[in-house]
Amino acid sequence: LFSLPEKQRLPALLTNSRKVQNQVSTELAEQFLVALAELLRGFQAADAASKAQLLHDFRAGSRGYSDVYGGLLSVLLRLVFVLYAEQRGLLPVDHPLYAEELGLLSLYARLRDDAAMHPDTMSERFSAWPRILALFRAVYFGARAGDLVLPPRRGELFDPAEHPLLEGWGPSGGAPVAEPDRSALRVPTVDDGTVLHVLDKLLVLGGQRLSYSALDVEQIGSVYERLMGYGVERMDSAAVCLRDPSR
Repeated sequence: LFSLPEKQRLPALLTNSRKVQNQVSTELAEQFLVALAELLRGFQAADAASKAQLLHDFRAGSRGYSDVYGGLLSVLLRLVFVLYAEQRGLLPVDHPLYAEELGLLSLYARLRDDAAMHPDTMSERFSAWPRILALFRAVYFGARAGDLVLPPRRGELFDPAEHPLLEGWGPSGGAPVAEPDRSALRVPTVDDGTVLHVLDKLLVLGGQRLSYSALDVEQIGSVYERLMGYGVERMDSAAVCLRDPSR
């Protein structure tokens, strides 16, 4: 406390710690924006694969693409929630059934293995997105299979009716709740490469694996605040997005 050089004393260490925390929040927010762009490109490709049906109602609607950005942002927030819960032991990551069928960390590990073995076909694989949707529904509605029990969390964040675009139901208000009409379900064909890129941006920071269990709630909240105020616009020709440097 007293004999070390001033830069090695407790007040200086605490000050440096706060600087590092702010830097992590800033860098993570930038990576979240990249992840949003990756996810948007994935949905654009899925829209093209559906012959422009996936986003048709948004192109024709009076609200434009505002709900699209809200849906994509909710995906990232859900993923962060699950990553935090899994790394804090709040979800049964050690249960074989959860790990094989639902787990996000185990999905990330599988996608990395797939990319290492088959890097040229990741854009032609489509199993990751439906699994993520199943995870989101399991968190919201709960799930029970043998000794695996997930209590329903409910809440607006994971409510499938809030952003039915994510499951292929169209604009807000059109999604069923617990028992969907599967003949009308058109799950977006978001490819595994897109999902891997998104998870990479959420889990790797500065070349190192990010531990959500070590993040403060304030840091996650700061990242969320930095993502507010953006939107999705469709341009008829090439364009450049400029950001106010004062923000």
